[in-house]
Amino acid sequence: MKNILFLILTVLFFCACKNDPSKDKKEVAAPFGKDSTVSNPASEDTLKPAPVSVAEVTKAILALIKNKDYKGFTAYIHPVEGIRFSAYAYIDTAADQHFSAAAFSSLLTQKNKKLIWGSFDGSGDAIKMTLDEYFKRFVYDADFLNAEKTSVGKMLGGGNSLNNLYKVYPGLEFTESYFSGFDKKLEGMDWVALRLVYKNFEGKPYLVAIVHDQWTI
Repeated sequence: MKNILFLILTVLFFCACKNDPSKDKKEVAAPFGKDSTVSNPASEDTLKPAPVSVAEVTKAILALIKNKDYKGFTAYIHPVEGIRFSAYAYIDTAADQHFSAAAFSSLLTQKNKKLIWGSFDGSGDAIKMTLDEYFKRFVYDADFLNAEKTSVGKMLGGGNSLNNLYKVYPGLEFTESYFSGFDKKLEGMDWVALRLVYKNFEGKPYLVAIVHDQWTI
């Protein structure tokens, strides 16, 4: 009799474990850049990663640039199109520096190498700088991670420079981080903006250009 009672209790125990609802919980889709999987023994379906906005990606990129994590930044360069850097609103496709992700990564090992990034407004002198010097002067010359204003697909800053972003990158998404100025005595002539231009690759937004803009003569 005791053996029969033990057998019944054992069967009930295993049935209860098998029907444990906690085993059917699904994992939340991972963010951009990480693998996303779903654990559900009742189904072989998988959840796709939630779409990531260019605004979110911009914050991640600006954080990397602020911390001078150029290696991390490289992961956001478009795998096919590469990336172009423009010191001013007018994008000069012939003179601006353009890199593939591999070429940019290689440049990180040549810290003292000076390149011609374009020409200074007003003087026309060549912008001859190292990568770090250029980023300090024409990429992160203000705390854009904590910008006064931000936008997606909308120009906030504008001056005398010809702005041809829409012509060079028609239909592409971009973000703008903007400061209206810092010194009241200058009455806004020290405004500055940074535009990050994106193109999708395999469903994710990658950088194809960083365009710096400011008051020009």
